[in-house]
Amino acid sequence: MRHVMGLRPATAMMVFALAVALAGAPSLAFSPALVQLGRRSGGVSLRAGHAEMAAASAVRRLRMPLIATGRGAQRAALSPLRMAAEPTVAADAPVVDLSGNKPTRHFTEGGGAGKPFRIVLIAGFETFNRNLYRRAADQASAECPGALEIFICTDRDIQSERDDVDAALTGADVVFTSLVFDFDQVNWLKERIDKIPTRFIFESALELMGDTKVGTFTMGGPPATGEKKAGPPPAVKALLSKFGSGREEDRLDGYTKFLKSGPALLKFVPGEKAKDLRSWLQTYAYWNAGGRQNVALMFRFLASEFGGVDMSDVSSGVAGEKREGLEGVLKQVVDTLLNYDMIDPKTWPVKLVYGDSTPTNSATISNGQMVPAAMEAPQRGLVHPDRPGFYFSGPKEFLQWYRRKNPESANWPTVGVLLYRKHVISELPYIEQLVRHMESQKITPLPLFISGVDGHIAVRDSLTSVFETEQVARGEIQRNPTMSSEAVNVDAVVSTIGFPLVGGPAGSMEGARQAELAKEILLAKNVPYFVAAPLLIQDVKAWFEQGIGGLQSVVLYALPELDGAIDAIPLGGLCCGDKAFCNSQRDLANCPREAGEIRLVEERLFALTKRITAWTSLRRKAPKDRRVAIVLYGYPPGIGATGTAALLNVPQSLYQLLCRMRDEGYDVGDLPENPEDIVEMVRVADTESESGRGYKNDGYKGDGGGSVTVKNLTTWLGKSDSARVSKNWGGRLDKSGIRTVGSGDDAQMLLGGRMFGNVWIAVQPPLGVPGDPMRLLFQRDMTPHPQYTAFYKYMENDEANGGMNADAVVHFGMHGTEEWLPGTPLGNTGECWPDILTGGLPNVYVYAANNPSESLLAKRRGYGTLVSHNVPPYSRAGLYKELVSLRGLMADYQETEMRIRNEGLKGAG
Repeated sequence: MRHVMGLRPATAMMVFALAVALAGAPSLAFSPALVQLGRRSGGVSLRAGHAEMAAASAVRRLRMPLIATGRGAQRAALSPLRMAAEPTVAADAPVVDLSGNKPTRHFTEGGGAGKPFRIVLIAGFETFNRNLYRRAADQASAECPGALEIFICTDRDIQSERDDVDAALTGADVVFTSLVFDFDQVNWLKERIDKIPTRFIFESALELMGDTKVGTFTMGGPPATGEKKAGPPPAVKALLSKFGSGREEDRLDGYTKFLKSGPALLKFVPGEKAKDLRSWLQTYAYWNAGGRQNVALMFRFLASEFGGVDMSDVSSGVAGEKREGLEGVLKQVVDTLLNYDMIDPKTWPVKLVYGDSTPTNSATISNGQMVPAAMEAPQRGLVHPDRPGFYFSGPKEFLQWYRRKNPESANWPTVGVLLYRKHVISELPYIEQLVRHMESQKITPLPLFISGVDGHIAVRDSLTSVFETEQVARGEIQRNPTMSSEAVNVDAVVSTIGFPLVGGPAGSMEGARQAELAKEILLAKNVPYFVAAPLLIQDVKAWFEQGIGGLQSVVLYALPELDGAIDAIPLGGLCCGDKAFCNSQRDLANCPREAGEIRLVEERLFALTKRITAWTSLRRKAPKDRRVAIVLYGYPPGIGATGTAALLNVPQSLYQLLCRMRDEGYDVGDLPENPEDIVEMVRVADTESESGRGYKNDGYKGDGGGSVTVKNLTTWLGKSDSARVSKNWGGRLDKSGIRTVGSGDDAQMLLGGRMFGNVWIAVQPPLGVPGDPMRLLFQRDMTPHPQYTAFYKYMENDEANGGMNADAVVHFGMHGTEEWLPGTPLGNTGECWPDILTGGLPNVYVYAANNPSESLLAKRRGYGTLVSHNVPPYSRAGLYKELVSLRGLMADYQETEMRIRNEGLKGAG
C-alpha cells in the first residue's frame, strides 16, 4: 500500500481507519478545547480542555489579515477546480440600508407561501465585517426567493437593540455566532439559543461554545466510551496527528490545516455521524475562508443542509458519480492530502486519471448534490496591492518582483509586516493604506499574511537577517532546520496582530513558556520587533478620550511585551461614527469610514514609519558616526541631586558605559579619569543654563552647551503645538521665564549639557510649575514649558537646523518625567507630549528591576526600550554624627526616668 500510495508512514490507512471508527462511534462530541499536541508523535489531537479551543478561536477571527484585493483577483489565484460561478444578484433583490447600526433582515419575496428557513448571524469582535455579512446575506436570500431569510446582528445590538435580536432568535432554525466574549452577552444568549435546533458558535467564550450543536456533534457532550475526557474517536485523533510539523510550538498551525482539510477528507467516509462533523467543519471552512462569496455560500449550505433549500443553481451535479474503482478513490484521497502538504508529491509513482468524474476535492456534498467548497486563499503568503489577486509563494519571489518594479528600493530598509489573513480576504482597505504609506517613507514592506496562530512560523522560517546568517556561519547558533529557501533578510518586523508571537491568542494560555520560544526566535534575528495595529475592540473616540484599556491593552501591549516587542503604536481603530467628534480632533478630521469599520489615523502611520526609520538607520550607521544623547536627572532641583537616580550609582555606571562605548567604536572624546568629574562638568553646564550665564558664552557653547531659539522651536513643534505651549506659559514661547534669555523669535532657551565626542550628556529640565511641580503630570490640558520641549526637540533635529542630530537617547536611571507628561493614559496619540518629544528617537531607558509598574510607563508612553539593572544589597545603615550623641542622651534620659520612678515607688511603700 505504501508503495502504491506514496504516503508518509501511517498515512495510507488513515481514511480507511477513519471510516471504520466512525461507523461504530456512538456520537461525536468535541469538548470546547483547542488542540493539544501529542508530544510523542509530534502531532495534534483535539482533547477536552476548554482553554485551548477558545484560544485558537480568538485567534482566527480577531486576526486573519492581508492585503485587500478584488474579488475577481482573488478567484484568479485559485485553482479552476475550486472555483464556482459567482451568482448574480437578482434584479428584485431586497434593498437593505447597509449604513445603519441596527440588526438587518434580508429576505426576497417569491416562491411558496411556507415559512422561510431562518438563519441568525451574530458577529462579535468583528463588527468591521458587518457590511460584508449584510452583502453576503443579500446575495444568498436573493438566490432563494421566499425560502431563506437571514438576520445580521452584532454583539453591540445585544446591548442597544436587545428586543430586535430576541425577536430574530425566536423561531430561528440556525444561529451562527462568532467572537462573543462579554459576560452579560454570553449569559443572555445562552438563555435564548437553547431551543434553536442547530447552533454554530465559533471562537467565542467557552461557556457559549459549549452550546454548539450540529446533529449528533456537540462541543459539550459526555466523553465517549472508554475515554476519560470528551473528544473525537481515535481515528480522528490519528488524522489530526498528521498535520503537525513535529515542532511543539507549531501544533496550532497543524490544527488550522486540519480545519481546512477536514471536510475534504471526511467526505470519503460514509455514515450520518461523519456527516454531522463534516457539516460543522464545512461551515467553519466557509466562514474562515472569508469574503462575500464564501459567506454567501455558507448561508446557502446551511439552508440546504438543515432546511432542504435547493442549491441546484450553484451545484456541479448529483453526488455519487462513478469513480474509477478503488484506485480512483485512492487517487482522490491522495490529491486531497497533497493539497494540504501531508504527503510528498515526489513519492507518488502512479499517474491516474479521473475519467469523466468530477474531482470531489473541489466541492462538498449537501442534500445529495455537489456544491462549491470554500474558495481558499493560502494559509500564509504575501500580497501587494499592485498585483491584486496574486499570492506570492514566498518573500524571495516577492522581493525579486518588487525590486524589478521599484529599483530605487534597493537601499530602503526591508520590513516584514505580519497581517491578518482574514482581513485581506475580507478586502479591508486599511491594509493597502498601510503598505502605501510605508513605501512613501522609503521602506520596503514584506506584507506577510498569517492565520493568527502561526506568526512565529512566518518570522522563524520566512524571515532571516544578516546577523542570523553570520551567527550560523560562525557556529554560534544552530541552523534552523525549517528555514525556507524563500527566506530573505529583513531590517525589522512589524506585527499588526498583537497577542504573543507564538500561538497568537492561544499562546497566551502558556505565556511564560511561549515567551521563551518567541525570545529564541527573535534573538536569532536580532532586529527590532514592533507591534503596531488598529484597535479591533475599542473605537477611536474611546481611545482619544480615555486611552486604551481592558482587553485591548492586553492584546496590544502586555502580551507582545513578554516576547520583547518594542514601541507599540495603535494605528487606528473602529470608526466611532461620531463625525462631530472626529472633526473636532486635529488628527481625526474628515474620516471617510462608517461606524464599525476600521480606520487608520494617518498621523499614527507617520509615527510608526518614523520610528522604524530611526531604529534601522541606527544599525546601518557605523558606531563612530552615531550621535547619542544621555539624559541625567536633577530632582528635586536645588539640593545637589544632579546626576542621581534611585538605586543606581550614576557616576560609576555612566563612566563604565562610556568606556564600553569607546571600546566598541563610539566617539566619546577624552574622558576624565575620575567618574565624578563627568557629572560635575554636566552640573556646571546646567547651572550656567539656569543662571543665564551661558547666553552668548563661547566657552559654554564650545563645551557642548545647547540652546534653541524661539524661531527654531516654533518650526520644530509646528503651529498647533506651539500654540498649546504658549497658551499655558505666558502667551508666547519667550515668556515662560524658565532658562530663557532675550525676547521675540531670537530669544534663546538654554539647555546646558556637555559634549564628549559624539555623546551629549545633559540634565533633564525641571517641570517648572511653581508650588506644585507634580501638577503638570495630572492635568491633560497642561503642557511642558517651552524650555522643556526645546530640550527634547533639540536632540532629534539636525545640526543645520540648530539641533544636535542624535541617533538615540539614553535615559539614565529611575526615573525621569518625560513619560509622565500630559496625554492619554495608554495609547499615545499625536497630541500626547511623550510622543511629541521622543516619538522620533530610539529611547534606551536604564531602569531598576524592582519597579515594573513605573517602568512600563516609560516603555509604553515614552517608547523606552528598557535595560534593567539589579538593586544594590541592603544592610543596616547605623547612626552617624549627632544622631549617635542623641541616641546616648535618650538612653540616659530613659534610665534616669526609670530610676526616679522606682525610687518613688519604694518611698510610697
